[in-house]
Amino acid sequence: MIAALGARAAGVRSAWLMAVAAVVVETASCATAIRAQEPVVPPPLPQFAPDIDVQEVAWSGGPTFPAPLWTSYALTDALFWGRDNQASNRPLVVSEGTGQPLVTARDLQFPFSEGVRAFYGQRAPDRGGWEIGYFGVYGQSATQVVAATPPDYLQLPGSLGPNLTADGELATLKYNSVINSAEFNLFSTSYDWRPPTASWLTVDWLVGFRYVGVEEQALIATECCVDDGSFTTVPYGVRTRNNLFGAQIGNRSRWTWENWAFEGWAKAGLFGNAQKQIQDPLIDYTGFAERPGVSDTGGQVSFVGDINTSVIYRLTEVWGIRAGYNLIWIDGLALAPNQFDFSTDTGAGSRLASGGGIFMHGANLGLEARW
Repeated sequence: MIAALGARAAGVRSAWLMAVAAVVVETASCATAIRAQEPVVPPPLPQFAPDIDVQEVAWSGGPTFPAPLWTSYALTDALFWGRDNQASNRPLVVSEGTGQPLVTARDLQFPFSEGVRAFYGQRAPDRGGWEIGYFGVYGQSATQVVAATPPDYLQLPGSLGPNLTADGELATLKYNSVINSAEFNLFSTSYDWRPPTASWLTVDWLVGFRYVGVEEQALIATECCVDDGSFTTVPYGVRTRNNLFGAQIGNRSRWTWENWAFEGWAKAGLFGNAQKQIQDPLIDYTGFAERPGVSDTGGQVSFVGDINTSVIYRLTEVWGIRAGYNLIWIDGLALAPNQFDFSTDTGAGSRLASGGGIFMHGANLGLEARW
């Protein structure tokens, strides 16, 4: 009896062990099948670009993106700009016989001239920042010479013209201008990093204060003969000063990928312009003082627009070379050629002529650093 029970127990135990083994084998087979159906895990994405840090910042309350590693930047550009003077079309030299204009104020245009631009700025961890900037364009100069063939002489226009020039044979017109601009801007920055190419977009919204100074001088020097047959030169010179102070707003965007970057900005502002014009004393060809030196001051609301696009190639982790193109428009200026006054009425020469403008355009080439 006991032997029979032991044999039965041994059979039950053997059957249980066989069932457990079958379950284990089946489970292993299922796991193998499941693993065979799993997708291949791709390799990890490349590391951040050299100018991207692993610190993440929120963007507009949405997902997070790594912030740029650099917190300071500086750039300097050599400028090669041309200029279009939006002066009046008033005659400056006319034909003595017909009164037809030979030269107008609008004819005095500048060739390309050189200048310099520099910026320095810092970006805070909260994605705000500040910058200071300067540009200057120097040596803007235009010269025009008009010669007459007797008996077709030349003279200055208006009622004062015949008194200053008698049988004029040569007139030399010169126009010089210097422009300086300084600005201070605050900006707020948005970032967008887009893997796997690691392209990086930075958008800055700017608001700031800007000063623009435009100083000019213009001269008409006529040569004429007097009764004894000798020649004398009669100069008529004017100078102007424009000091623009005001606020500006703008946007600057920069797209970076690998060693390349594309940057552009657009800024505009309204300015109060403190203007002054100065007339040199007028002495005619006989030595008579036709008019003493006079001047006038005034104010004008002016506009400044500033656009730049540049391409940057990174030479190292810090340094890059940049090249681009610029458009700048300054309106509401007292331009020097507009101040010539050939009348003889009361107050002649003491009136300020405003409302002129200049349009500058041209290339920039320089270096930048970000660290």
